[in-house]
Formats: sequence, C-alpha cells, structure tokens
Amino acid sequence: MDTTFHFTSAREITSVILDVIKQAYQEKPVSIHIREDKPVVPDWQIQEVSRRDIDMKNNPAYMLDYDMVINELERELERA
Repeated sequence: MDTTFHFTSAREITSVILDVIKQAYQEKPVSIHIREDKPVVPDWQIQEVSRRDIDMKNNPAYMLDYDMVINELERELERA
C-alpha cells in the first residue's frame, strides 16, 4: 500500500508531522520522494544540447541510431 503526503514546500513538514508518520509506520519501510516542479537546468547543459542540435543539422549521419546504440550496449554487457 502506498500513502502519499503532498506539501507545497519542505517548510510545511514539521516535527509534529514527522512524529505522526513515525508513530503510524513504526517498523514499516518508508520512502521519501522529492519532485521538483521547476528543475534548474545549468547553462553548460543548455549549451551542450544547442551544440549537439547544430551538429545534427549540419551532419545528420553524426547522430547514432538509437537501436544501434542499445544493441552495442547489450553486446558489451554480455561480454562483461
């Protein structure tokens, strides 16, 4: 069974809420999942994607076929 608690920010999670969760779930496994609604993309990553986009437009053969890449990875894993 999954139970989800939604908060608009971490500031809403008080020690009282944590104590209630501890009491309710005691020895049961608990996972905490953090989802960022507005992830920050660093400038270097934006520049890299732009560079790759230009490379692909200038030379479409430069881009690898997805199936070919997956097949090669599977072969390498089989050899390992």
